[in-house]
Amino acid sequence: MTNQPLTHQPMRPASKSAALNRRDFFDTVIDRLRDDLPEDRRGFQHRSNPMLLKIDFGNQRVHYEVWCDSERHILGLGLHFEDGPVSTAAYLAWFDARIVELKHTLGPAIELERWTASWGHLYEHWTLPPLTTPLAARVSRRLAELISILQPLVEGAGIPPERSAQPATTSGPYRRWRRGR
Repeated sequence: MTNQPLTHQPMRPASKSAALNRRDFFDTVIDRLRDDLPEDRRGFQHRSNPMLLKIDFGNQRVHYEVWCDSERHILGLGLHFEDGPVSTAAYLAWFDARIVELKHTLGPAIELERWTASWGHLYEHWTLPPLTTPLAARVSRRLAELISILQPLVEGAGIPPERSAQPATTSGPYRRWRRGR
């Protein structure tokens, strides 16, 4: 099954009563995703804020995202690598070696991109229409497809966690400096 970006699929205009706010939209995506994923992938964790939804399988810094950019009219879906410069470089190299096959399997809209030394992603952009229940269902199905194909590759890469494996610190160097340490 190939899934074309939203811009290539005709949509009926949504009525104002059918529109969802982002929190309800993300909640609907999560509810549907549990049904759309194979049983062995339903144990994911998730968190959201007003701009995006993150889904992970044990490492919060290597996660799937759905994000809404109202300014640029973009709905994005993707796999994000934000665990540090070493692991991000390793994931980008791992997926770059497979990008032709991934584009063949997932469609030509899939892109691999490094943004900073410790942040990169494999993603696609759709045109951002009104957030509705039918759109949440389409996003969930596509996200399930991405997870089903990409998560085994994430796990097969064998890339050890970087920042996520480090203990959280409650104070930074400036706090110690102010205290005279």
